[in-house]
Amino acid sequence: MSLIDINADQSKKEVFQKVGDFLIEKGFRISKVDQTRPWGGFFVLDESQIREFRAIFFAEVNLSEVQLEQKLSPKFLLVAPGARLSWQYHFRRAELWKLINGESGIVRSETDELGALEKMVLGKMVSLKQGERHRLVGLDTWGIVAEIWMHIDPENPSDEEDIVRLEDDYSRN
Repeated sequence: MSLIDINADQSKKEVFQKVGDFLIEKGFRISKVDQTRPWGGFFVLDESQIREFRAIFFAEVNLSEVQLEQKLSPKFLLVAPGARLSWQYHFRRAELWKLINGESGIVRSETDELGALEKMVLGKMVSLKQGERHRLVGLDTWGIVAEIWMHIDPENPSDEEDIVRLEDDYSRN
């Protein structure tokens, strides 16, 4: 079951347009769109809509009122067919991922050594611990992954700079 009608032959621009339209139809306000990533890109949603985002995409996650008041960075990651995010980890956040459309794989490990590629299951949440090594992988179609950041220190929340890249197909640091 696909929420968004996307196929592998569509351009990045077309895919981003369809995902943007989907988010707007669902009533979300988009804070930022980044189509510059070599693996695809992402949408960051209005932080004040975290309750709606959680209800639609992470209903099984119990968040306290205190957590819901914190920055949780609701986001959609879009990974292109055959593309891979860097092999990475974060010092200041854990992450919750859920494949909501298309196909994606995940590689994860407690150490710097790459784990096995596992196909993500549509609608099944993946919980990544702070410091856990991970990589999102595009398979045969565009993968659309909903994401929430669980900041380790709410007074010093994580950001896009909180990435330690161990390996990267695009030679980024």
